Amino acid sequence: MDSEETKRLLWRAKGLLKTAWEWDRRHPSSYPINTAYAIAEIQSGLSKRSRNARARVSMPKPKEPKNLAELFPERLVKTVWEEQHSGTFKDAIKQAARIGHDEKKSWKAFQGIIRAIETTYLASYISLELLRRPKVNILHRGLDRIARAAGLGDQTSEGFSEFLDDLCPCGLRRHAEALRKLSSRSPQVRRARV
Repeated sequence: MDSEETKRLLWRAKGLLKTAWEWDRRHPSSYPINTAYAIAEIQSGLSKRSRNARARVSMPKPKEPKNLAELFPERLVKTVWEEQHSGTFKDAIKQAARIGHDEKKSWKAFQGIIRAIETTYLASYISLELLRRPKVNILHRGLDRIARAAGLGDQTSEGFSEFLDDLCPCGLRRHAEALRKLSSRSPQVRRARV
């Protein structure tokens, strides 16, 4: 990490994440929306492509839809699905389309996509609090996106574990085991070992 500005932003991010995480922990039955917004805001601030990018989980203001894609935009369905599952939304769509190969896995993938569509619809038109809690650790995946936005995507597993030790407010003192589990579930989080 070369930039002093990036270092300052990351240390400020630690406080923002801690505050958002504590707020969400006080309300455990609802989706950790404060943490999701904090991660999106930090990632957006660090992104070299666009300093003014919108938050990843921002919901559009309801308008009268004219087609199915306007009723629940695929971008939001993808975001909700990826917060609920490990892996990528693109892979889930491929799996759902493989009906002739393994019907059980294809049907299960399709049902997961339908649940993400339902959740997106409810969150978009009724309330963000209706989003279900993610099944994977939102903090660790979010900090992975933040590290990549800060230009730290090429660090080793040990380096990323140290990054998590410094910034993550989840309560773990050492993140090596959590990173190993996250890496085994999610191919986009995998990093080289030394």
